[in-house]
Amino acid sequence: MNHKVEQKFLKAIRDFKLIEEGDKIVIGFSGGVDSSVLLYLLKKFQTYLGVSEILAVHINHRIRETAGRDEKFCVDFAKRLGVPIVVERHDVRLIAKERKLSLEEAGRIVRYKVFERIRNERRFNKIATAHHGDDLVETQLLFYTRGTGTEGLKGFSPKEGFVIRPLFYLTKNEIYSYAREKEIPFIEDETNLDITIPRNRIRHKVVPELKHINPSLEDSAVKLFKLLSAENEFWKRHTQKLLNEIVLGDKIALNGFKKLTVAEQRRLLKEIFPQLGFESLEKLREFALSDKTYTEIGNLKLGKERGFLVLLNEPIGEITYSYTLPVEGEIFVKELNAKIVSRIKKLRKWEEVIKKPKNIEYFQFEDLPSFFVVRNRREGDRFVPFGRNKPVKLKDFLIKEKIPRWKRWKIPLLTLANNILWIVGIRRSNFYPVKDLNKEIVEVVYEQLD
Repeated sequence: MNHKVEQKFLKAIRDFKLIEEGDKIVIGFSGGVDSSVLLYLLKKFQTYLGVSEILAVHINHRIRETAGRDEKFCVDFAKRLGVPIVVERHDVRLIAKERKLSLEEAGRIVRYKVFERIRNERRFNKIATAHHGDDLVETQLLFYTRGTGTEGLKGFSPKEGFVIRPLFYLTKNEIYSYAREKEIPFIEDETNLDITIPRNRIRHKVVPELKHINPSLEDSAVKLFKLLSAENEFWKRHTQKLLNEIVLGDKIALNGFKKLTVAEQRRLLKEIFPQLGFESLEKLREFALSDKTYTEIGNLKLGKERGFLVLLNEPIGEITYSYTLPVEGEIFVKELNAKIVSRIKKLRKWEEVIKKPKNIEYFQFEDLPSFFVVRNRREGDRFVPFGRNKPVKLKDFLIKEKIPRWKRWKIPLLTLANNILWIVGIRRSNFYPVKDLNKEIVEVVYEQLD
């Protein structure tokens, strides 16, 4: 019979469908007790889970004097387990300074960027990180102290796009005990004791006090996650229903809006204006319910016309995203909760080109590029619609297609050398059409996730 820690590890994988037969997994490996146990468990159960390959990735942040020691430990431990490892060195302190970020945030951005790049380059399909129950408690408390809605309060998920967290059900104490029992070596990061870092202050000062009240705090955090996840799924579907009923193009029907509960009003406005924080959304909601006919909130200009709330300008740039999509690879667009896959293939019949679904597009190249860029729109974007030779303003094209202003920032654009190849799900460009079925084509598929 498996150890209790192993049972909880496997249960999380089953409950959240984290691993499937044939998966190739990149493992974030710092050398700390959490990631050492994660690497050990994934190696131990690799065959049982049907994982075809695992790869450890260690990132030397070059912050501490002991960073070289950590790097050597990780290389030696991975070698001992028979797991291949990639090591990269990045000056996180410099990156934090240049981008005006905390060291913690800069390190997180660097890690996930490296993990995703290596996943794409090696054609792996999952990234495993060692987040566990204690991390979930800290994340929930951190969001709570900063002020957040239920989406933030639930904390991180065991599965987010290509990222999986198989230690989700485990506590830090269980991980430490298992490491000692199985003689799994690990190193301690001394910066974890620095209580000037907000997460560490919560970990060392707040959580111990809360555990005096509830020793099973981690279990409560998981329960809260499950509860709020279900609630948010309900609201996601219900808000879509409200959009269909009350939002007509660019306009919100005020009579219908006023009949909604406060919670429904807030959710509807947040869906339409995700860039706004709580205070701004409240000002917008109060304006919709008032007798006023015009207001400005941030760079939004809003008015009322014939019983409708109308966005009078078209602000873009509040939320921007950009992802590198390998020609044979896939990306997770977190802003849309969507996956985009690119692959090289052969087509057999022209009907496959003509009758393809709206979420699929085909391209054919003389010289195959190595990657595309998937991004949302920028000021001044131009687009050459299929069948035409002259570009048009993307803004004008979207208006002609009757795409509401509040939706336009979300639409992903598949680009190459800054040329828009495809307004995903809406219209392809005149660039790189399929002309010869005897030659390979590139298929790009957009998949909206639940």
